[in-house]
Amino acid sequence: MGAEGYLTDIIYNFRYIGLFLLLTCGLIGLPIPDEILMTFSGFQVHLGRMDFTTTIFVAAAGSFLGMNVSYWIGRYIGPPVLKKIGPFLHITDKRIHRAEKWFRRFGDYLILFGYYLPGFRHLTAYFSGMSKLRYSRYVALAGVGAFIWALTFVSLGWVLGEHWHEISFISRRYLILGCIAVVVIALSAYFYNLKKSVSFGKHRR
Repeated sequence: MGAEGYLTDIIYNFRYIGLFLLLTCGLIGLPIPDEILMTFSGFQVHLGRMDFTTTIFVAAAGSFLGMNVSYWIGRYIGPPVLKKIGPFLHITDKRIHRAEKWFRRFGDYLILFGYYLPGFRHLTAYFSGMSKLRYSRYVALAGVGAFIWALTFVSLGWVLGEHWHEISFISRRYLILGCIAVVVIALSAYFYNLKKSVSFGKHRR
């Protein structure tokens, strides 16, 4: 049995508590297959062992807590310390630089939709903290994003039933579409704001 099997066993045996704790750890940066665990939880809903609504809220709460822990870590330790502890959280310098570049351009959208980007989502939380983003704003974006993310994968597991393990193939395809959607939304918002700023400048003249 691989690591994935042990993790799904935790959810099988401890259900909501297991799901909550594993997702919290995953969003802090530990190497945990979050989407697979949520999909497996959806399969447990399919079997009648877990409740659909409760599972979604528990998954969202665990993810949300992990993102908040990451936010405060980023807020208090700063970039130098993050680079030092990065290897323990599977965060490479390349990922940090890439995330920093994207965060400067599309911060709000990455917090909201970055959950769909494995190895990247928790970095948006760290950079939100390091950039001193207003906490009330961060909480709103991270909370909505966590709920949508949980709803997506728990629902997939519920619908797929015994084929829940096929999520690895589906999520790769879904991830590509998700990335495209994020980029399109972010670019649209960027050019809209740019156009708005130019128009405002002309009116002032």
